[in-house]
Amino acid sequence: MKGSSYDTRFLIELFYAGEAGTKEKIRKVLLASRPNFLSTAALSEIYKLTLEKEGKDVAEVRANSLARDFRLVDVDKAVAIQAAQIKHKHSIPFADSLIASTASILRIPCYTDDPHFRGIEGVALRWFR
Repeated sequence: MKGSSYDTRFLIELFYAGEAGTKEKIRKVLLASRPNFLSTAALSEIYKLTLEKEGKDVAEVRANSLARDFRLVDVDKAVAIQAAQIKHKHSIPFADSLIASTASILRIPCYTDDPHFRGIEGVALRWFR
């Protein structure tokens, strides 16, 4: 399968990076990596962060935008079981294990600079810098 998946840290850079150069690099990654997949776990995390920082209205607009621009991947049985195995083996936050599992099952790289993802078998990592 072609495409890429994205961790919450990528979305944080997308929405909160102050530098124009960073935004341009992110835009290029998104255009070059299509189709773009997003675990609903990452959607939940960015919604929560946006809710805390900017309120419900902005969180809703952002969630709708992500749902339109990314192919959302729900947690199904395969993702859930593999995520539990990743969590058990690597002792990482559960949302990260769901995001890593999604990338692994889809066999696509995951854009993240989060050290939690290092060393997870079957998860190829990329970053935009």
